[in-house]
Amino acid sequence: MIKLFNSVLIIILWTNVYGQKIQILSQGYHTDSSFYSVQKINENEYWVAGENGILKKIDSLGNMSRLNLPVEKIDILKIIMTNNYVFLTTANSIIYRYDIDRGVFIKKTFPEFKNKCFYDIIESEDGKLIVCGGARGIARGDKVIPKGFIATVDKDLTEIEVVWKCYRKFVWSLLECENKNILGVTFNGLNTRLIKSDNLMKWKNDRKIKGLVYNTALIDKRIWYCGAKSIHVNQYGTMGITTEKQKVSNNTGCLWSMERVHETIIAATQSGELIKIDKESGEFEKIKTPDFFTLYDMEKMSDSRMLVVGHGKTVYIIDFKGYF
Repeated sequence: MIKLFNSVLIIILWTNVYGQKIQILSQGYHTDSSFYSVQKINENEYWVAGENGILKKIDSLGNMSRLNLPVEKIDILKIIMTNNYVFLTTANSIIYRYDIDRGVFIKKTFPEFKNKCFYDIIESEDGKLIVCGGARGIARGDKVIPKGFIATVDKDLTEIEVVWKCYRKFVWSLLECENKNILGVTFNGLNTRLIKSDNLMKWKNDRKIKGLVYNTALIDKRIWYCGAKSIHVNQYGTMGITTEKQKVSNNTGCLWSMERVHETIIAATQSGELIKIDKESGEFEKIKTPDFFTLYDMEKMSDSRMLVVGHGKTVYIIDFKGYF
């Protein structure tokens, strides 16, 4: 009954929590599917997607509605926008592409990646699509052999080529660095090894980091990362710059994503709070939210507004105006 009610009527609530104005677009429920990824499509439209193929669009005012695209009930792990295309990667060796201009939707299954998931996807500066991931069970938290990979794929989804693979490591995310090198985040169950390539063919070990690095970002020409102290994502979160000592946040669980707001970095946590990190001192400050559902991804809507999504269809717009 709750699911049906929420799908028909969007209730928008407002609350003020420690100086932030929080607009609740969708209240989290344990029985609902989770949103894993959010992507800005244009100045007035954002897409959110996740577990069991849930896919919604949100406008800049916070109105949320269903996207009528023929996706299946498989987990959508990442959305990216490139030129007039939107790409959605899944946990089922499938990639979807939607042509914004022509309204054409295509689905491509890659049989050679059976039982594997495409966990992250980026577009490099020279226009190449790069995907990464590994064994499908890893995305569900299962204990299986990782079978990680990095591959290139053309935008028509006709050709895919593996450029790196390792039986013992899963590849969580990708980042293009300032010098156009591509950075891959690999994890062996205990620690993270960053790997780097300037041509997508020859890869070299770059840096070892304790624990699970889940996401990376280029901020002020430095590579930041966030994640968890170990594979136990409900315990300690970690964040840092790859060239400096790791910082640990207590009782937050994994830090799943991060965004810069003014001179501060905001991270989404397993515990359902947000974390404010001072870029210079590295000090943490917890930002409370209305619920305690895990928050997975964020997208900036303006200099002060952030769209945040997470477990059980949780969706917030948080306005930090006047907070910093």
